[in-house]
Amino acid sequence: MKKILFLLFIFLSITPLWAAGKSDDSDMAEIKLEPVILEPEERFKEEKISPYTKEALKGIIEKEYDLNNPEGMFHNQLRAEFKKGIIKDVGLQANFINNLTETIGDDSEFKFNPQLINVGIKGKFRSEKDGYNLLFDLTPNMHENFFHRLVLDAWVETKRIPHHTLMFGTSRPNVGYEGGMSPYLVPFIARSQTARTFGNIRKTGIRLKGDYKYIDYDIGGFSSDTWYSEFFPGVETDLWVNFKPLANVKEKYGDLNIGGGLEAGGRNSQDFLVASAALRYDYKNFWLRAEYANADGYNGAGGLSDKKAWGYNVTLAYRLTKKLEFLLRYDDFDSDKLRANNNQKEYTAGINYFILGQTARLMLNYVFAQNNSGKDSHKIIAGWQFLL
Repeated sequence: MKKILFLLFIFLSITPLWAAGKSDDSDMAEIKLEPVILEPEERFKEEKISPYTKEALKGIIEKEYDLNNPEGMFHNQLRAEFKKGIIKDVGLQANFINNLTETIGDDSEFKFNPQLINVGIKGKFRSEKDGYNLLFDLTPNMHENFFHRLVLDAWVETKRIPHHTLMFGTSRPNVGYEGGMSPYLVPFIARSQTARTFGNIRKTGIRLKGDYKYIDYDIGGFSSDTWYSEFFPGVETDLWVNFKPLANVKEKYGDLNIGGGLEAGGRNSQDFLVASAALRYDYKNFWLRAEYANADGYNGAGGLSDKKAWGYNVTLAYRLTKKLEFLLRYDDFDSDKLRANNNQKEYTAGINYFILGQTARLMLNYVFAQNNSGKDSHKIIAGWQFLL
C-alpha cells in the first residue's frame, strides 16, 4: 500500500511540471534562457533614479511595510525575468535571524547564536498562475546532519482553481496555529511550547489551500518523514480550518479568527494524533492570540513520540506606534500527562521594534520558566531579523 501511495504522489508531483514544459523537440531546441533584470519601480522610473542608489534606498526605508507580509528589502532588485523557456521570473531573498541570550541563575551563561540563516528562490512559470518556491537552511548546527536540513521548502504550486492554491512538494504544514507560522512572523523570538514540540516541521506531500471571505482551510496528505531522514515511513493527514465571522465588519469591530485542526497519521509502527484550536483577534492597536493543543503521540520538531501531552498559551500585545509593540504571553505545557507534577510554565514579556516592518525588526524578550520537576530559570534574549 505504501508503494502505491508513493507512486501516486510522484505522478501528481511531476504532472504540473510536465504540463508546463510540454513542447515538441523543435521548440525545445530554440529555447534560450535570457535573463533580464526587471525594470525598477514606477517611482524610480519617473524620477530617473537607479534602483541601487542612495535615493532608491531612502525610498525603501520610507516605504510602508505590512507587518503580516514579510518582504525582502531588495525584492525587486533581486529578480530576473526570462524571455523564453518554462520559467518566467526568478526572485532571490536572503533572511537572517540572530539572538543573544543571557541566562540568569547559578550557572549563568552568555550565548551568541545564529538562530536562522536562510536563502530562498521563488518565482513564476510562464503562466502567472503557476509558481515555485525553494528555501535553503544555511544555519550552523552541531547536533544535526547539515544536509538533512539543508532543503526547507521545495514546492511547485498552481492557482488555476478559483480561491485555491494546490501545492506539490516539501513545505511547512499547519500543525497548530503558531506551529505552522513562518519564522519571520512569530511575535516572540521563541515559539510557544506546543508549537515548537508538535509543529514547526517540514513534510513532503500534496496540499490544497482554500481562501474565501468567511473561511479558509488547508488540507494535505504527506509522508510522515521529517528532515529527509527516512524513505516514506508512513502517511499523515493535516487539516486546518479557519472561520472569519467578522470579515464583513472587521473595519468597525475588529478582525476575529476562530480556527482548529488535526494532524493524524503513522510512522513505521507508531500512530499519532494532535488536535489544536486557536483564537485570534485584532482591534486597532491591540491584538490577542490564544491556542490549545492536545497530543496522543506527535511527529513534530520535538521528534517522534508516543507521549500524551497538552498545552495552551495566551498572548496579549499592544502597538504603541507603527514601529513599537509590547507583548505578554502565558504558556503552560505538560510534556507527559501520565506523569505527575510535569508542567512547565513560561511567562514572557517582549518588545518588538519594526524598523521596516517584518523586513527589519529588533526584538527583546524576558522569559521566566517555572518547572514543576526541575529548576526555574530566567532568560533575557535579544534578537534581530533582516530580510534582504
